[in-house]
Amino acid sequence: MNEETAVELSIVNPVVKEFLNQKYRPADQRLLSFREIGERNLVPIILKETESVLSMLLKLTRPDKILEIGTAIGYSAAFFAYSCPDAEIYSIEKDDNSFRIAGKNIEAAGLEGQVHLYHGDGEDEIRRMGKEGINGFDLVFIDAGKSHYRRFLDAALTVSSDHAVIISDNILIHGLTVTADRDPKNKHKTHMRKMREYLDYICSNPRFDTTLMAVGDGMAVSLLQTT
Repeated sequence: MNEETAVELSIVNPVVKEFLNQKYRPADQRLLSFREIGERNLVPIILKETESVLSMLLKLTRPDKILEIGTAIGYSAAFFAYSCPDAEIYSIEKDDNSFRIAGKNIEAAGLEGQVHLYHGDGEDEIRRMGKEGINGFDLVFIDAGKSHYRRFLDAALTVSSDHAVIISDNILIHGLTVTADRDPKNKHKTHMRKMREYLDYICSNPRFDTTLMAVGDGMAVSLLQTT
């Protein structure tokens, strides 16, 4: 990959990104130490610029019930809880260790009454929620296995409200979605193909009004269209 291509693949110029991040303000000061731990340990929590856009979207949509697929250590679940103190947050994590850490972090933050953690595959746990009568989600945040976004979305739609906002994070996968030059040994070709198929689906399906954003590692915001 030549230098020109590498520059073109930079979502935001590093100097510009640093300047913008200097203006970053957390939704709640309690998130600062949480973010420091995540960044220090290289845990994939939402990026600062992603959080800033999400914060604005939350203020505009004011969701009452949020579904998150991909808890990691619980940072984004806590962010949703602090940003929307009257909302219920349901978050799903498949990884055993991450789920355990997230539980401790949510409990330490005193959010266990507001944030409900589910352990297992995203699709399976959403189906279980549906059987338990848990539905009506007006905001869905997908940030888990990149090859599985389509099935996570399809499952989430069964428990979402008619006016739900679907947010898909990390859709560019560090440039892999854009060009195979990012993966010279073809180790991630399945991720690239699946994400491209997913983006084609949410951008062409008349059920969604989708905007793709060059924010963080890429974000898609899809509004459900009522019939």
